[in-house]
Formats: sequence, structure tokens, C-alpha cells
Amino acid sequence: MKKHILSIFSKISLKCRLLITYLLLSSLILLITSVSFYKASRNILIERSTRSSQQQLSLITSNLKEKIDHISDYAITLSISSTIADVLKENPTVPENELYRFLANSDLTNQVQRIIGLHKNICAWDILDTENNWFHSSTTITDELTPYLSEEFLESLRTDLSFHFLGPFIIEEEPVFAALKSITNLDNTKYLGTVVLLIKESNISSAFQELPDSNFRNFYIVDENNIILSSSFSEGIFSSFSDFAGISTDDLKLLEKNDTQTVSINGSQMLLIRKEYSDLNWHIINQIPLEYLTLEHQTILKYIIFISFFLLLLSFILSILCTKTVTAPIQRLASKMEDASQGNLGITAVYSSNDELSVLYNQFNRMMKQIQQLLNNIYEEQNAKQKMEIQLLQSQINPHFLYNTLSTIKSLVELDMNETAVKAISAMSSFYRNSLSKGQFIIPLTQELLLTEQYLYIQNLRYMEFVEYEILYDPCSIDKQTVIPKLTIQPIVENIFVHALSNRKCHISVNICMEKEDFIISVSDDGTGISRERLTAIQQSIKNCPASSNSFGLPSINHRIELLYGKEYGISIDSQPGIGTTVKIHFPKGGKQLENSGHY
Repeated sequence: MKKHILSIFSKISLKCRLLITYLLLSSLILLITSVSFYKASRNILIERSTRSSQQQLSLITSNLKEKIDHISDYAITLSISSTIADVLKENPTVPENELYRFLANSDLTNQVQRIIGLHKNICAWDILDTENNWFHSSTTITDELTPYLSEEFLESLRTDLSFHFLGPFIIEEEPVFAALKSITNLDNTKYLGTVVLLIKESNISSAFQELPDSNFRNFYIVDENNIILSSSFSEGIFSSFSDFAGISTDDLKLLEKNDTQTVSINGSQMLLIRKEYSDLNWHIINQIPLEYLTLEHQTILKYIIFISFFLLLLSFILSILCTKTVTAPIQRLASKMEDASQGNLGITAVYSSNDELSVLYNQFNRMMKQIQQLLNNIYEEQNAKQKMEIQLLQSQINPHFLYNTLSTIKSLVELDMNETAVKAISAMSSFYRNSLSKGQFIIPLTQELLLTEQYLYIQNLRYMEFVEYEILYDPCSIDKQTVIPKLTIQPIVENIFVHALSNRKCHISVNICMEKEDFIISVSDDGTGISRERLTAIQQSIKNCPASSNSFGLPSINHRIELLYGKEYGISIDSQPGIGTTVKIHFPKGGKQLENSGHY
């Protein structure tokens, strides 16, 4: 896909390519800038709204605390009223006589009304006697509260003088909270009864009302078990907050941990903010749709789109002007270069501006003047290559290898291994015949492999106990057109016998494989390896040092390959001490079709 796109792009004119590049670049910059600004402004709005909501929750908590503190104050005032205490002393239980009950309730009602009056948060009140029966002083709906008050709790009221705020409970089909405070005889702390104040849930949720933007927000009061006790519209009471709101358990845990969490509810993004009301172990949760928070952000988005479109149009106009001023001089220079390619080397290119393209024009004119000198340099380089070939032919026979081979053959004859000796002589003869190769420097790859195989065979006779080798390649993948400089592989193999052998057997592998349209010859061994410092020095010499006129080392081999095939080809070496060494030779399939059948 990448090649296909590059191929299509390369077929377009330079002017169009520059225009497309400018437009894509400017569009990308505008897109990144717009998206970044959009997200940043959105995050700022959400953060600002979060702070505002936290302030609202603080205000709600304050209002809620004020409401409950007022109710607590009334309950405490009633519990210490001497008149109420006197009535309860005379009537420790609800009188059975209707008249006495009426009189007792009248006294209680008069006293309670004087204290609480028409308090808007208290919808009803009543008193429990010492046997947990209702006086029904102001209402009879407290009978519906009885099932919610356990015997253990009622029993604890005899000794527990603290204020209790319970609920909500369903009374007359409406959620109601109950505030309870024990009444005791101040003289002997004897339990006389309990005053009970009833508060509608709507009076508690009124703390959420008349807040800014309250129509777009939902508020919930939940207990320690995340059960909804009150809400903005009195919905979901007694339900689990996570089930009612439709959020996952994990999101709820994150909300409890961070007090702020963004969740998805029914496909809509919601911002949840939580604040503790520690007096009753409650938590107040504010639920805000992000869609509402980003309403003003939509206006910002419209401005961003408008500005981006305007800048894109301006970028298009400037891109056209820029491409024209760049491509026109380049096209004129290309025309001059086309003339030069036809053999007209006496031309010059004139450019009046002093911009960067003037450097290109000046360099073109200078290049035309230097062409003849470059041609002379090429001619001298060819002569140098021919001299290198002569020196190569003069020094390609290693006398030490010849002496060692003859000595090995002599030993084979003495051991009466005549057949092996004959094979050794035949291999040596074939090796030297292939190494001479009628004076040619460029030989077929198959001939170089045969030369290397003959060398390995001869050396294996000498180092039979220390060396084993293999040459792996597919003959069908190598045709007669694939050529390589002579003595390219053999010197690398020879280095193994000189530097890599140790007391253990060394495995030598010569492997040839195709990589796209190129050949990779890999010569590897599992010998002693090369230290890191020495390997670095060798790699530097391969990369930087020119070939010596009488050297068959790695720099010389690499230099000859680069001269023939270009800088993108050559050799590389990798080694680890105690593990082995691998030398790779990279050259094109078929090699260069050099003139004179392999001569420089």
C-alpha cells in the first residue's frame, strides 16, 4: 500500500505535489489546533462547572444542616420543657379515660404549639409514653410509624438521650423523616417518654430548590449503603443509587474514592459530584448532564469551525502562490538539464532572484564547468581499477596455503590414503584454476561458490577434527548472469581458520538467500568470536578505510563491492565472544553488466 501510494504521488507534477503537501500540512495543523483548543476549553468548562457544583453542594449541606439543627433544637427544647415533663409525670402511660386523655393532650398541645408554632419543616408531632404508646396529641398518623421502630431501638431510648433523625418512612403514602428525643425527669433522670417530630421528605429536598440551574441538575441524598433518602423530584427514594441512576459498581467506587466521576448513563455523559454530610453519615450527590455543561461550548465550536474554514481558504490561496514561485524556476532549470543530458554541455542557467533557488542555479552552472573534470576523474578511476585487478592477480595465490596443502597430501600418501590424496590434488588443482579464472576479476557466483567449496574441502582434510562445514543455497535461484568479484567469499572463510578455531569443533556455514531483488551471502561460524572493542575497530575500518592495493581483508572486499554496485551494497559483520561470528555480503541479483565480460 505504501509503495502504491508513493508510486501514484510520484507521478503527479511537482507543482501539484507541493500544493497537496501544503494543503495537507496546513489542514493537519488547523485540525490539531482546533481539536486541542476544543478539548482544552471543554475541560476548562467542566472544571469550572465542577467547582461551581462543589460550591452548590456546600451551600446545600449548609442549608440541610441548618434545617436539621433547627429541628434538633426544637426537639431538645421540647424534651427539657418542665410543663411537658409535669404532664408526663402525671401520665407515665396514655390515660385510658377519654377525659383524662383529652386533658393531657390539651396540655401537651398547648405547650408544644407555644414552642414550635407553625414551623414549616415540621408537619406533625407526637409523644410516646413509657410503654411506647402514642398520645396522639396532634395526629394519629404516627401509628404508621410504629412498625418502623424496633423494640431494641425503643428500649435504647430509655437511656440514650441523644437526638435521632431517622427515615424516610412511608406514612400516608408519602416519605417522611422522624426526629426523636427522649424526655427525662431533670430531677432523677427517670425516663418519661419520647417526643417525635415528623418532617416530610419534600421539606428536606427543598434544600435543593431555587439553586442556579437546578432544573438541569439532579440532587440525591444517600446513606452509607448508597440508598436514596431524598432527591430533587422525590424520585427513586428507597432505591439503590447505582441501580436508579444506571451506573456501574466500578463507577460508583470511583465516585466514592474521588468524589468526582464522569459516567455514561443511557448513552449520555453525566458528571457526578459527591459531598459528605457527616452529622448523619449522609452523602449528597449532584448529577449534571455534560450536554448542558457544553451548551456554551457549542458556540465556541462554531467559531472554531468558521475560523478554521477561513484559515484553510487563506492557506489554499497562499499555497497556490508559493507553488508557482517555486516550481516555475525549477521547471526552467529542468529544461536546461534536459539540454545538458542531450550532450549540450556549454549551456548556462540564468536566475535573477537571490533566494535559495539561486544557489541551485549557481551550483548547476558550476556543475556544468566541472563535468569535464569529473569525466577525467572517472577515467582515472577506471585505470586505478585495472591496476587493482593486476595487483589482485599477482597476489591471489597464498603460498602458505599451497605449502600446507602439499604437506597434507604428502601425509595422506604416507598413510596409504591414495584415493583421498587424489581428491585433494584434484581439489587443489581446481581451486587454483578457478582462482586464476583466465585473468578475469568478475566471475559468476557459481564459480566463486565452487572455489570456496574446494578451499573448505582441502582445509577440512587438515582440520578434520576441528571443523565441519556446509554450503546452503538453491541452485535454481542463481543464474549465469549473477556475477561477483573473484575471491570475495573465500578470504572471509579463510579468516575463520586463522582467527576462530579453538579446542572444540567449529561449524562453518555458507548460506545464500534472496531478499527482494538482491542476494545475501552469509558466512557464519560458532568459533571464538570477536571482542566488542576489536569488532568496533573492524566495523570502522570496513566503513571508513579504502581498500589496500594488495589486501584481501574485509575493507578491501567491501570497497570492491561498493565500486562495482554502489554504496548501498557491501559487507557487514556481527560477532559475540564465545558464540561466533557472522559476515554478510549484500549485492544485487545478476550483478552489474560490466563491459568486456567482467573486466573493468
